[in-house]
Amino acid sequence: MYPRLLRRVARGRCNLPRKLSTKSLPWHVWIPMPQLSPSMDRAKIMRWHVGEGDRIEMTQLLAELEVEGLLADPEERGRKVSMELESHEEGYMARVLLQEGEIAVPGVPIALMCEKEEDLNHFAAVDIPKDVSDSMFVWQAYVAEEKDSQEHGRIPEHNR
Repeated sequence: MYPRLLRRVARGRCNLPRKLSTKSLPWHVWIPMPQLSPSMDRAKIMRWHVGEGDRIEMTQLLAELEVEGLLADPEERGRKVSMELESHEEGYMARVLLQEGEIAVPGVPIALMCEKEEDLNHFAAVDIPKDVSDSMFVWQAYVAEEKDSQEHGRIPEHNR
């Protein structure tokens, strides 16, 4: 699910510290690649708006995604839609797992968030699950391009 990361690890180019189970760690929540529609195939992280260690506020924009397969219409196959992913949680970005330009399927963890700044160092080396689609992270996504938003009849207030 993390092809670049797995290749780097396999080739010994990535120093991964000993992994820790997250069960004994302070409060945290995995941020999954969201399932934005039933037909969504995958998405690419185009830009992170927060980095590791940054404070995250409610309704803060986390990332811009390029989504493939958002619409089930066969004529729309291959169309890529830019989406903005915002957090409805507060805390700190403990880890960014998927870098800009990398692609993942829905449910794959793309980041990890913790509650307190002083807890950030606990998450430097943790076991990364393959699927966190059942994560309790609360998010919302919007079509990023105004042209596409008008086409679908919804322009979020903060995008006008």
